[in-house]
Amino acid sequence: MKIKLLLSLFIVLVFSLYAGAQVNLTENFDYPAGDSLGAHGWTGFSNFNNVLTVTSPGLSYTGYSGSGIGNAVTILNYGQDAYKPLTTPDTAGNVYVSFMVKIDSAKTSGDYFFALLPSTSTTLYIARIFTKDTNGVVKFGLIKSTTTGGSLYYTTGTYQYGVTYLIILKYVFNTGSTTDDEMYLHVLTSPNLPATEPTPAIGPVTGTQSDASNIGRVALRQGSSSSSPTLVLDGIKVTKTWQSVVSNIKFINEIANDFSLSQNYPNPFNPSTTIKFSIPSNGYVNLNVFNTLGQEVKTLVSGQLPAGTYNADFNGSNLTSGVYFYRLNYTDNNGKQFSDVKKLMLIK
Repeated sequence: MKIKLLLSLFIVLVFSLYAGAQVNLTENFDYPAGDSLGAHGWTGFSNFNNVLTVTSPGLSYTGYSGSGIGNAVTILNYGQDAYKPLTTPDTAGNVYVSFMVKIDSAKTSGDYFFALLPSTSTTLYIARIFTKDTNGVVKFGLIKSTTTGGSLYYTTGTYQYGVTYLIILKYVFNTGSTTDDEMYLHVLTSPNLPATEPTPAIGPVTGTQSDASNIGRVALRQGSSSSSPTLVLDGIKVTKTWQSVVSNIKFINEIANDFSLSQNYPNPFNPSTTIKFSIPSNGYVNLNVFNTLGQEVKTLVSGQLPAGTYNADFNGSNLTSGVYFYRLNYTDNNGKQFSDVKKLMLIK
């Protein structure tokens, strides 16, 4: 009886951990170019000039799950602001928000273009992300709320115009006081997509402003022509773990008696398919897709995973029709290695 009770508690714990790792928002702007964001779940506010619209093409970043899917949005330096709600407002633990961005122009004074909002506000911006020009190159910045509630910090490193970067914002709900939440900013350059969380470019950032009651919306801001940038933004994702940011996998259950790699379904496919795999114990997993020349075209999983069965989604919208191969490499924590390869076919 005790063994059954312990097993039941373990199963509940595992499912609780992975429920928390679920993606809370995905926005790949996979809509027709020219559509307003308002037609696809976004709410415009603040200003109704230069209505935010879907623009083409989308952005790409090697290995990122939102890369090469659909289109993008162009943010100008004056016009409408808009928000999109999360599936469920978040109130505890860590929140990771990621997106691709390509800066076209920026001002030396700098301004923010992306932020978080509580579920019932369009004014209490949280974790504002800035960019500015510094002698012809770009820096990114992060502030908790406003300059009266904490300092604005910019990256020490500089970045280039016209290059797609992956931005990952981490918001940490702390419980020590009402002003101790922390924020971190990562700025990654393709093809860098570390499986474990690296040292951030900025953070921890705090401030005297009251902590957010919740994170319920992501916001795009077009600001003012005197200080704001123009840029292209794509592939927004909100989740609870670093692993969920850098991969596109779903935990099914903790039951896995052996190492296995299933045939993708559907197959043939266009443009998306699902690959199921199982690992019998904790270990390091790499799941990659290759073309017939042996060149890697997508990294689906790269990191430490607990025992269990998983689904990995693969989107081939940026690839040409043809035969591809996917390979699963797994090394358990005792150093024992397993590998398998299967073929899939993309038909457009």
